[in-house]
Amino acid sequence: MTWCLSVAEFISRIRDSGVAVLGAGGAGDIISAYVMCRVLEDLFGVESCVPVALLWERWVKDPFPGPVTKDAVRGARVSKCVWVSRDTYVVRPGNYVFRPNASIVAEVFGSEIPAFTLEDGVLGVVECLEEVREAGYSHLMALDVGGDVLARGWEPSLWSPLADAVSVAAVSHFSDSSVAVLAPGADGELPANYVLKRIEEVMRRGGYLGAIGLWRDHIRIYEEILPKATTEAGKAAYHALRGEVGEVAIREGSRTIMIGPHTPITYVLRTDTVMGVTVLPQAIRRTKTLNEMLNAAHKAGIVTELDLELTIAKLYGTGPGTKPDWLKAKQEARRAVFTTKSIKPKLKS
Repeated sequence: MTWCLSVAEFISRIRDSGVAVLGAGGAGDIISAYVMCRVLEDLFGVESCVPVALLWERWVKDPFPGPVTKDAVRGARVSKCVWVSRDTYVVRPGNYVFRPNASIVAEVFGSEIPAFTLEDGVLGVVECLEEVREAGYSHLMALDVGGDVLARGWEPSLWSPLADAVSVAAVSHFSDSSVAVLAPGADGELPANYVLKRIEEVMRRGGYLGAIGLWRDHIRIYEEILPKATTEAGKAAYHALRGEVGEVAIREGSRTIMIGPHTPITYVLRTDTVMGVTVLPQAIRRTKTLNEMLNAAHKAGIVTELDLELTIAKLYGTGPGTKPDWLKAKQEARRAVFTTKSIKPKLKS
């Protein structure tokens, strides 16, 4: 795709081709992907938009290491994607059962939505996205709340680079795609001013396409979904729209974020430019297993959320009731990777 310079041409394209919005940063971002579909419909008249989920919940909901695999999903239509419905749930070891955010979004959305898993690496995600495109959604937008998608990978405050990198690497296989950052700094990892500096770098390289600002009346969209789903970073734009600005603690007080005028803004960027300023998406772009992705991250000296979860399982065990010390686990995970004593995951590949 040759990127159009005019907003009219861009809007015409997404209206005509349909849009799939990936919740790029993990299971919580599917909520913002749903909101973005509604906003595209509201502002640009897009009639065909579907949110796409990554089946990897935060530890508080899924206290077992690693993303969900297809064989752990029940009540869904499984093909290249997992087509999640309101009846979908996940079974973990010990018959621990939970309902993923994607199922809640499917219920509010009114029909099944596609989701991807990571056991077949980035190329497995690409196969899922090809299926999504065949279903009538040609433009792929990888939407990240917070902006970790622009991380170099070695920032000390970074906690979860892998999910973002997978989404960017996957959509980079398609010319009709974009990367979007909503609410810089909202996940409490990279500070907002740092994310904006990274967006500036993308702009200098010609990768800025435009911005989509949420309007105050979009509060109604958030209020359809937030009472039912689980997210913290995804609430930041909602708080901003309500005028609740300033410093807010998240993640059980382990991090703080600053909500301000930048929070209800989505920056839309060229995928190829984002690929050019990031390391991990390039490193994992052609991986075929989850282990390959983890090994590629380690070779690049990048610690991932999978390392963190594996470390938590090692130090504190798994299952409901586990109360990890997140900072201690992060330090141990970093030590393991940086001393090349990489954690050996016992995960399906």
